[in-house]
Amino acid sequence: MPADIITFPGAHVATPRTETRIESPVRVADANTESGAEHPPETKSKGRSDGRRKKDGKSRSVDPNIQEIPGENGRSSYRVQIRKSIGGANLSFTKTFSKLAMARKWKKRKLAEIEIDGVQAVSRRDDTVSDAISARLATHKSLGRSAIQQLRWLQESQFGKRKLSELSVDVLTDLADDMLAEDRQPQTVAGYLTICVNTLDWASRRGYSVPIAALKQAMEHMWEDEILARSEERDRRPTISELDKILESVCRNKRQKIPLAKIIVFAVFSCRRLGEICRLRWEDLRVEHKKILVRDMKHPRKKKGNDVWCSLTDEALAIILSMPRKGEFIFPFKVESVGTAWRRHRDRVEIINLRFHDLRHEGITRLFEMGKPAAFVAKYSGHKNGGCLFRYEHVEEEGDKFMGWSWITRVVGQ
Repeated sequence: MPADIITFPGAHVATPRTETRIESPVRVADANTESGAEHPPETKSKGRSDGRRKKDGKSRSVDPNIQEIPGENGRSSYRVQIRKSIGGANLSFTKTFSKLAMARKWKKRKLAEIEIDGVQAVSRRDDTVSDAISARLATHKSLGRSAIQQLRWLQESQFGKRKLSELSVDVLTDLADDMLAEDRQPQTVAGYLTICVNTLDWASRRGYSVPIAALKQAMEHMWEDEILARSEERDRRPTISELDKILESVCRNKRQKIPLAKIIVFAVFSCRRLGEICRLRWEDLRVEHKKILVRDMKHPRKKKGNDVWCSLTDEALAIILSMPRKGEFIFPFKVESVGTAWRRHRDRVEIINLRFHDLRHEGITRLFEMGKPAAFVAKYSGHKNGGCLFRYEHVEEEGDKFMGWSWITRVVGQ
């Protein structure tokens, strides 16, 4: 019987006709006489039902959906293949066994699963974590750089090879323990697991068989048990002396193509993140209102389309207007290149534990120290949540410590 015939419980399968032809005894006798040998009449059969392999070494059907595959050592293996078309897509369930009895048992069980749960549900049971991640990466091309990096790491790990149907509370907890054992911080592990569970939740709504309730329960337990932690609240602020050293180092480097000094000073007075600075556009600038549209501002849930109008301080606006208008972007530089240049000059003057993001922190705190209320500060920072805004408030003194700072006029004049 052809291997691609699909059978399901209740389906009628025609039994192949066996045609037998017996040579005439007279002719056989004549042939035997002519050859000088005596042999009994020979029976030839086109169909074989004795379960033996053909001598030509080719595979053959021994059961509906089961092929016998000859091996080099004379031993056969048995491949089960059940095909089904659903929604225009061809689905196939295939597995090979060393014994015919095992193949028949697997086929019977698989047909029963298809009958009970449906073809699509059964077809998803062998999908892995890596399969789900691949689907999301292919669909969501706008994922952030950190999210993509985290998903690719999970995809290439041993966890990525696990079947989705095998995931459980213990499996996800073990993954967290393994990551912590590699000296990752709890807040870092929290980031990896959050994007992982969100991706698997996305996959579960698109036909993948994922025990998403168990994974969400695992996350709740790990937060409660403090296995995971929120990002640490930094209170690191640059001193005027530290900024002076970094900026002097930048200006001494004549090969520095990026106007890094301008970007550093702008980060302080605009309260902007580095990624936001490199996305600012000339068309979004409103000089008369001292405002600019910050596209795709960071948001805990809304990754794209969170465009916010932010006010500009006089210093920030002056730096923008000092930039040459050569294209679409005000600061047309790659985030990675600016970040690398910042770290190189920071390390050159031996400034410890100061991140570029701390410049935004400094800018927001400066406004608080100048006596501005939270509602006023939020117009510059772009915050919509007061709780998030107050994370940046570490008031140490009253007044503007940047009053008369020479670098404001120096970078504008460059």
